[in-house]
Amino acid sequence: MTSFLDAITPEELHADPYPIYQRLRRDHPVAEIPALGCWLVTRWQDVRQVMSHSQTFTTGFPSAMSEIYGSENILSRSGDNHKGMRASVEELFEPECAGRARGYARKLVIERVSGMHGQADLMGEVLQPVVAEVFRWMLSLEVDSTTLLRLAQDLWQGALGSGDPAKLVVAAAAVNELDAALTPWFEGLGPDPTSAIARWRHINPGRGCPRDVAEILPTIRVILPSLPEPGWAAGSLLVALFNDPDQRRLVRDHPELLGDAVHEVLRWMPPFGLIERMTTRPVKLGGTRLPAGAHVLAAIGSANRDETLFEQPDAFDLRRRRQPLVTFGYGEHACLVRAFIPAIVEGLVAGILDVHPGVRADPSEQPRLAGWAARYTARLCVDGLGDSADRATALGPPG
Repeated sequence: MTSFLDAITPEELHADPYPIYQRLRRDHPVAEIPALGCWLVTRWQDVRQVMSHSQTFTTGFPSAMSEIYGSENILSRSGDNHKGMRASVEELFEPECAGRARGYARKLVIERVSGMHGQADLMGEVLQPVVAEVFRWMLSLEVDSTTLLRLAQDLWQGALGSGDPAKLVVAAAAVNELDAALTPWFEGLGPDPTSAIARWRHINPGRGCPRDVAEILPTIRVILPSLPEPGWAAGSLLVALFNDPDQRRLVRDHPELLGDAVHEVLRWMPPFGLIERMTTRPVKLGGTRLPAGAHVLAAIGSANRDETLFEQPDAFDLRRRRQPLVTFGYGEHACLVRAFIPAIVEGLVAGILDVHPGVRADPSEQPRLAGWAARYTARLCVDGLGDSADRATALGPPG
């Protein structure tokens, strides 16, 4: 008889990992999954342990990420090298600076949607193009946002489909194009305390000389695929509000609750659902012994629905009491821009609802969330652009 663990497939996880996660949390919280060739970790406390204990669960091992982006990127580094890279730019991404990103995202969205009427694909026409421009602005990159978005998508697909030679070819071409565009500009870049890239170049704690291009490019390559993340999260939030008129009305009547809605969607449907690690030594995790060299996937999406922390975890509820999430990690590899991503998501959604309070899902093409390494809707087709909020409330969710 085939066991539950033997029956788990990547295809089932891609379609909807959450029912599988629920059973794993209950019966097999740290489980070796034959079809994945790795250990899957699903409970909140265990996922946090994997994230926090970098000496035992390392990012520095051969992987699709290091193969595509280069092994000297900030995520694969640890210790002093990693601390130095973070220290160069952390000042720019302090929480008190996130309001600028929120305001810029909202401004760009309002400019883009103000002339829209009727139907549109918000993901392709608004959210991702705006996020690309915010990302370019945030890092002070001298690449136009349209090109940046295309390269980010090619790099992400390469990492996601690391077993597919065709996707690896596309990712390699994106790496070459990005390097060719940035190298001449980077080599002539002078000090600028407001530019993340200039700070990586010229602020090098503990060393007397600037970093050269070979030290910076792997990090730019590895953070670029995270560009779509705020757009994906904003899309999931809009889907949640479209499907629940009561919570949508709450946001309309109490705009200050939008931040709570963003926090909740980053729990309920985090755009990136996994982190990858390898054990450096034998370790006991969640009552299970792992050997040295074990390939570990910590399931962020599962941890954020752990029943021991979150009541009715599968429900989206912006009224839920805020609790810590694992969405942006812990320890030395916690997301550098963890304060900026929620701010950008809030700016994106606020801009759309400010201009088009009657927007709703297009009943002829319902949004479809898919994926587990990343879970999002690739298209967000809407109707009602230009309609009033009262009309949207009266219509309720489509279907």
